[in-house]
Amino acid sequence: MGIFQDLLLPKLSLLSLSDIPRALAVVLVSAALYRLYVHPLAHVPGPWFAGISPLFLYLICYLGVEGRVLLHYHKRYSTPVLRIAPDAVSLSDGDALHATYVAGGGLPKDARYSNFRIEGHDTIFSSLDQEFRDRRAKAVLPLFAPARIQAAYERDGAGGLAPLVRKFIARLHEEKAKGPGARADILDLSSRLSIDILTGYLFHRVYGGLDEPPTAKTDPAAAKRLKYADKLSATPFVLAIVAFSRFSLLPNWLFTFIFSSLINRVLADDEVNASVRTVSHFLDGVVAADGSDSSSGSSSSNNNNKTASTAETDADTYQSRLLRAGVSRAETLVQCKGVVFAGADSTAVMLATIMFHLVQQDAVRRRLADEVAANPGADPQTLPYLRAVVREGLRVGMANPTRLTREVGAAGLAVSGFALPPGTKVGAAAYVFHHDDATYPEPFAFRPERWLAGEGRGAGVRDHFAYGLGGRACLGRNLANWQLYLVVREVVASGVLEGARTCKDKIEIVEWFNAEIEGHVLEVEW
Repeated sequence: MGIFQDLLLPKLSLLSLSDIPRALAVVLVSAALYRLYVHPLAHVPGPWFAGISPLFLYLICYLGVEGRVLLHYHKRYSTPVLRIAPDAVSLSDGDALHATYVAGGGLPKDARYSNFRIEGHDTIFSSLDQEFRDRRAKAVLPLFAPARIQAAYERDGAGGLAPLVRKFIARLHEEKAKGPGARADILDLSSRLSIDILTGYLFHRVYGGLDEPPTAKTDPAAAKRLKYADKLSATPFVLAIVAFSRFSLLPNWLFTFIFSSLINRVLADDEVNASVRTVSHFLDGVVAADGSDSSSGSSSSNNNNKTASTAETDADTYQSRLLRAGVSRAETLVQCKGVVFAGADSTAVMLATIMFHLVQQDAVRRRLADEVAANPGADPQTLPYLRAVVREGLRVGMANPTRLTREVGAAGLAVSGFALPPGTKVGAAAYVFHHDDATYPEPFAFRPERWLAGEGRGAGVRDHFAYGLGGRACLGRNLANWQLYLVVREVVASGVLEGARTCKDKIEIVEWFNAEIEGHVLEVEW
């Protein structure tokens, strides 16, 4: 030890403080040169600054412009595989989707998804453990069978969702009846309907969003000072979660630090705090009222909002299926929170987007109305033009506009002529695929005709992934699809949109992991 000190310390003492910046610069330049010219991804085209540091990717994710920026650089470099960080690439070739998301069960999710954990628990969506995810997904999967969902929508009595759709249309008629200049926030109304349908169907207890009284009537003074006055009570809760997704690409340790630093400030907002308490109280009641086996009865709480009255029906809920699968009550509560956030908000944005374009385009709305009128009682998913309208709405709306990231395994991955080494973060963004003008001419236009016979085939179908792809695609896609098809059909048939006009020319989307309409407002007026 003495010899080491005698040899090393004199040399270290020769380094002055002025030498430290130079040494640091040498290290940084060396790292940058390695990443640009020697790294296993050095052969993949992309902006040089993205290859040096992940800060570029973190920034566009934070700003909510990830999709449009990636589309720009895919076009600029004319490449199907784009390097967007030292260890990450973006895809734009539909032929690569199968290898990434489908073949062999698809590539595993990367560590980014751990940032979507709720209250310290993994959810069906966020889990990286396939066995953990499969046990829970298999328990609830039967609830999403198309025939079961269709029966619930067609039923008028206990357990039926048809009354909720009628209530939604009645709310639109109420706004229209206020006379010329009357405005309705179709995004807020869609959020109310979506959360009621999801909770009513999965939990057999309706949240009650469509029944919430306007704040302006119950507390006029509060309505003037609150940002989300007269909006769905769950909205501040949902938007708070959505906003944290801007940090989701950060390393887990850094995301945890930022989340811990900001969460108290977020909850200090009275509206957010009240919203979290309202949602938590509702879901506490949902889980507490359900037993862990099929013989368990339910408590009297929320009886007014129950959509099923028998013990047999109550036993077959999202929460009871998880409990019977051996999931703890604490985790079941978290899984319920996760499905409310993931399912209700994204479906509401898609429904509002479709309605917005139907208001803007009289010819589309009238053609759809004619088809609906000519086919009373038909399965809505069999109507060609309605199907085209919904598909086009999902294309331009993009529930998840950014990359659905995966991690390349030990064997590496070859896609679109590029060899990707193990550990590479790879992903396809709906924004990039859904706005490819080679696949969808006039990609920013709402044009349902592209999906009719003779159009919208081949690459158009392959590159359209509204609910993800492969084994980790959205569990609730059948429920969301049925809501869109049936509600759009009923809204058009009611004629409530006649005479309406949009209050803005286009929808501005914030491209976080979940698409968010700027300002969370989308109004029409009559």
